[in-house]
Amino acid sequence: MSHSEAHRVEYTIRAFRAEDVDDFLDLFSATFDSERGRRWFAWKYEENPYVDHVPIFVAEADGTLVGARPFFALDMSVGGERRLALQPADTMVHPDHRRRGLFTRMTETAIEEYGGAEPSFFFNFPNDNSSSGYLNLGWRKVTEQPTYYRIQNPSELARHRDSDALASVGGAVLDPLLSGYNRLSNARAASGEGVTVRRYESVPAATMAAIGDGAPKRGIHALRDERFYDWRFDNPKWKYVAYVAEEAGEPVAGMVVGTSVGPGPTTTKVTDVVPVPPDPASDGLEALLRRAVVDHADSDLLAAPAVLPESSMRKTGFRGDDRPPISFVASRTTHVVRPSNGEWVQNGVNIADEKNWWFTFSEQDTS
Repeated sequence: MSHSEAHRVEYTIRAFRAEDVDDFLDLFSATFDSERGRRWFAWKYEENPYVDHVPIFVAEADGTLVGARPFFALDMSVGGERRLALQPADTMVHPDHRRRGLFTRMTETAIEEYGGAEPSFFFNFPNDNSSSGYLNLGWRKVTEQPTYYRIQNPSELARHRDSDALASVGGAVLDPLLSGYNRLSNARAASGEGVTVRRYESVPAATMAAIGDGAPKRGIHALRDERFYDWRFDNPKWKYVAYVAEEAGEPVAGMVVGTSVGPGPTTTKVTDVVPVPPDPASDGLEALLRRAVVDHADSDLLAAPAVLPESSMRKTGFRGDDRPPISFVASRTTHVVRPSNGEWVQNGVNIADEKNWWFTFSEQDTS
């Protein structure tokens, strides 16, 4: 489509309809050069237990879907009180229809539609290209959050520079440095006394929810009840296992670990931990992290959220992307937020204050 033709196109912004699914998936493929199927769409949007509709707005031109503004719904705990939040995700505009203001129009329509009591707020983690767009629409920057990586196969990652997993890692530069660091961290990671780690091939929802229920009711994070665990880790693009640490026979900490399914480097993420916020003095979380590293020695890349104690991550070979050498090839995650009704303080908690947020990859993306 030529530049002059694009100016003549009339767009309609509307709510998603059930018959849009195939067009949505085709648009996803054209936008991201990656395939998603109906099972993934059903899990992420149609079967989401927190809303009674598919939270997507689309842009249409001459009866053709050319843009989509989806939202990933989560029940959040805000100072111990349940609040619905929406996370912008999978934003798409067809290459032939970009720079026409569709991102802004779709987002403004969503803000207007959701301007009542629910959702309470929007939060997300935009890339450098979209951050300014959100700030212009009333979002505020909360922080730049580090992610911790254990790079186990730099050469394999470097072969897949177009992947999401530290795409620009230079194997020739990092391989010798990180191989030595990983060997040293393995030697330092002694077993925790008095802690038993049990592995589960599916997530034990009731056990994980019970561990999370004992955490202090403060800050902002996903509400980790049984419904959350039953639904959240049914994502067909990832394979999950869970670990539970026990002391004197009682569960004290839990961890969900996901490994990517499909082509490209094998990426394993410490997707979720409980309790949140974690006890930095807990031997249980460190024991879980050690077991996850051992069990996933064949993965090319391991990633962990900053909510875990830094001392435990360093002992097990994870390094943050906020310092060398990882900062040479990766950047921190930008976190932004916007209330739906103008209330920045909710249940006594300032949603724009980074000290109030505790999140794992469960809140941060859909891995």
